[in-house]
Amino acid sequence: MSQAAPVYRCPHPGCDHAPLAPSAAGLACPQGHEFPFAPGTQVPVFAKEPPGANEYAAQNAAEVHDNALRWVFNTFRSDEATLRENLVRRLALRPGLRVLVTGAGAGNDLPYLARALQGRGDIHAQDFAQEMLLAGEQRHRALQTADLRLTFSVSDATNLPFADGWFDAAYHFGGINLFPDIARGMAEMARVVRPGGRVVIGDEGVAPWLRDTDYGRMLVRNNALYACEVPLRHLPAVATGVELTWELGQCFWVIAFDVAEAPPAIDIDVPHVGTRGGSIRTRYFGQLEGIDPALRDKLYQEAARRGLSRVEFLESLLRGGLEP
Repeated sequence: MSQAAPVYRCPHPGCDHAPLAPSAAGLACPQGHEFPFAPGTQVPVFAKEPPGANEYAAQNAAEVHDNALRWVFNTFRSDEATLRENLVRRLALRPGLRVLVTGAGAGNDLPYLARALQGRGDIHAQDFAQEMLLAGEQRHRALQTADLRLTFSVSDATNLPFADGWFDAAYHFGGINLFPDIARGMAEMARVVRPGGRVVIGDEGVAPWLRDTDYGRMLVRNNALYACEVPLRHLPAVATGVELTWELGQCFWVIAFDVAEAPPAIDIDVPHVGTRGGSIRTRYFGQLEGIDPALRDKLYQEAARRGLSRVEFLESLLRGGLEP
């Protein structure tokens, strides 16, 4: 069973995610780093967007975002409930699990996650914009019960205040295109999810086959974020079972993946059988300086005459040329 609240860890470099303890006005780590609660709340603030830095940091940020969402669903002739239920379903949740929501904003996904957990488990909502997150905390307090614990933090999604493998699943929909380091944001989600856990991430991005049509060009002209490409190259090395779809008029990409215990394992010393010879290790790490092409061809011919692979012949010559 989940504990009563997330065990926060210090996100400062050098603290090695040391556990945080309650202090007079917030949380503190053994090295002296202090993290206050947002005024009038028990929501810890680890890092935040400067007030007024953008529309998400304004006092009416949640209302502005609500208006934008209405436009999205009206434009694509869809409804919010259908989309969010579809995306949350990909997490394969069950009662009792811990779920992290990064870029949670005003918490639109929280009721759907609560239902997927059947009212039992832990949900932690994180956002860099304090105004948005606190609006979400106020809107969704009623979701909290004795069996469903709902907690919040104002923090940096690329430097999460949690231990490795603390969550069973992580979810993000809308906002990762604006991360200063998308790869690090994805890596952090994978870091705090246990091996075998699930991650689902999505944001704006017109499907490639529609990008050069009037449909795609109109959307990009309306909102430049629709030109964003799917960040598959930014997935962490531990991502496995990767699935990619497009939603809402093929204009929002969604990546789902499982978290592996380690990156793919290979044996780089298995020898190649054939003319060239060598192994992955020698071909990658053993590159030498270029030589005269005519001399190269003579070496290859001599290797063939002796019945050796090129690597075997060259290595024998090099060993012979070294002083004992």
